[in-house]
Amino acid sequence: MTDGLAIGSALVAPFLVVLRESIEAALIIGIMWAYLEKTNNKESQKYLAYGAASAIALSLVLGGGIVIILGELAGFWEKMFEGIASISATFILSYVIIWMSKHARELKGELETKIDFAITEQSAQSLVFLAFVAVAREGLETVLLLAPLLSIDLGQTIVGSILAIVVALGLSLAAKKQIYALDISRFFKYTSLILIVFAAGLFGYGLHEMVEAAEIIGIENPLFEKAWDINPESKEHPLHENGAIGVWFKSLVGYDGNPEWIRVIGYLGYWAWAVRFYRKTFSVY
Repeated sequence: MTDGLAIGSALVAPFLVVLRESIEAALIIGIMWAYLEKTNNKESQKYLAYGAASAIALSLVLGGGIVIILGELAGFWEKMFEGIASISATFILSYVIIWMSKHARELKGELETKIDFAITEQSAQSLVFLAFVAVAREGLETVLLLAPLLSIDLGQTIVGSILAIVVALGLSLAAKKQIYALDISRFFKYTSLILIVFAAGLFGYGLHEMVEAAEIIGIENPLFEKAWDINPESKEHPLHENGAIGVWFKSLVGYDGNPEWIRVIGYLGYWAWAVRFYRKTFSVY
């Protein structure tokens, strides 16, 4: 039963990340698609599809490249890659949250302005490029965010990602007529909270991997010592980080039963910033 729970929890993080990014990409394309329909430019909608498809293809190629690289790494370099990828992904997530908090309200207007310009110029290439950039940005973010998860559990990360894409497509098609009228600011308010929870855990994991990389080459530091060890001896115990309860907290919020001091400090430090930022930024919605 524990193995089944571990597998289920391994699906959660990639599922939530890819679902959010997929819905965001679908939302942007949906707004542009609906605007072309609203302005009687249905014949130009195909160019949005071309741009979106090209961006998805690029993202898949980059994702495949990361999987190949991971398969070639071991020891110190594997730990370094996982640590750098996790910490980098945390900063990217944080940047996305900050950027969206500032631009979500104007996003729809900015997209419409760009589409109007492309239509005025009668440039199919402009529409293709506009859709490509919109989806490629989400695709690249997703690839970077999934990199550390791929190193943890390749199979479950891929399965979780595929499930998320299927759900996102289903939701997008079901809400096709409502996408244009969606309250984008409110959407990003709540999905940003999901990203903050994930980013905090990812940051802690990245620091842990960097510590292991340092220890492999003989670097020691008091901050690398264990802050505590509350893991029960048996992995079957529900509160063990690999137990029935602990494994879910490990996947969702980065729980660790025996973390290093640097991981604890980094984790709490990120949450201190995130809570302050979230309350200050999104309290106006």
